[in-house]
Amino acid sequence: MNERLIIDLLAKSLYEVLNHKVSIDVAFKRACKGKCASSLNEREELYNLVRNFISDYFKIICVIGKNKRVSLKELARRWIKGLNNIPDTIPCRLSYSEWFYEKIINLLGFHEGVKLLSALNERKWWLRINTLITSEEKVLRMLDEEGVEYDIDKDYPFVVKIRSSPKPVRLLKPVKEFKAIPQDKASVMVVDVLKPEPGDVIADLASAPGLKTSLIMMLTENRSKIVAIDVSLKRLKIMRVLLKRLGVNLSNVSLVLADSRDIRVRGINKALLDAPCSNSGAIDKDPGIKIHINQGKIDYYSRLQKELLENALRLDAEEVVYATCSLMPEEGEEVISYIAQKFEFKLVKEIKWLSNGYKLVGFYDKLMRAFPHIHDTEAFFIAKIVKKS
Repeated sequence: MNERLIIDLLAKSLYEVLNHKVSIDVAFKRACKGKCASSLNEREELYNLVRNFISDYFKIICVIGKNKRVSLKELARRWIKGLNNIPDTIPCRLSYSEWFYEKIINLLGFHEGVKLLSALNERKWWLRINTLITSEEKVLRMLDEEGVEYDIDKDYPFVVKIRSSPKPVRLLKPVKEFKAIPQDKASVMVVDVLKPEPGDVIADLASAPGLKTSLIMMLTENRSKIVAIDVSLKRLKIMRVLLKRLGVNLSNVSLVLADSRDIRVRGINKALLDAPCSNSGAIDKDPGIKIHINQGKIDYYSRLQKELLENALRLDAEEVVYATCSLMPEEGEEVISYIAQKFEFKLVKEIKWLSNGYKLVGFYDKLMRAFPHIHDTEAFFIAKIVKKS
């Protein structure tokens, strides 16, 4: 693809992220339609180019000047030629908005905040071995044969950290055969905190795309029952296909189209709320989040999470795990603080080696946070709530 077409691709991808607030994956797909080569290798190279360009958006703005109006194509052109004279400020060097930078520094302090922001710029790849249809040994052998360099996780032997791969992770043979699933270790931690056991009846209150549902079934060897709830019929249909391919016994999973803010589910003993959120903890996966995150979006999801968790605590479940892929206290500590005014419960710090919550609440040491610069994962907030009888 010549330089003119590459500039066009970069500009159109950025347009989608800026104006339609979509993920980089969606933006690239739309911009690439009918234009990109069918070669997987070339397509992957173009995708990485788009990803890096969008990640550098604020760096480009710093060089050009915030008040200078230029076309998206000019932004792409300047980036391709190389950025010179980048202002020597941390938001510019690491490519974040000043608002986001200040918010993180206020939460973590300067040194920890800079480490976190740097780590968020580095893509991390984790694979969860799907023992419902294969063994850990077989998948590790397959990865060896494909020349993948990896580390077996010390906490979860069915999870591996990919150090390097000769091909995109999604094109690895065990991934294509559903014997391994790209799933961040922090996402696995959320299910670990739930401690699912055979015989449990669990409500998964925001279940699509189904990775945590499938992990629950894997850990219980298909011997638990799950009520998997989502507001999107389309997502539930996709989830059903995925669960089947992953070897989940669908007779033990009830897929329910409903809004978990007002659903009533009887006969459950545990509930999982991996709530919709701003995804500020997943910038490494989608740098476009840097661009379209704002306080309004955080406040919207905070209100939604309060409503979802409030209803979750009205269900029969004795234990509720609430989690968000967010760095923001509005989508974590503040939600628990709000709920504590309405319900009596105790908080359990199930995974001792995770960081505590932010010291904005008195019970911060009973909350769990995963950070990319400490745990080498996406950033997650996790709370285990046990009702008082």
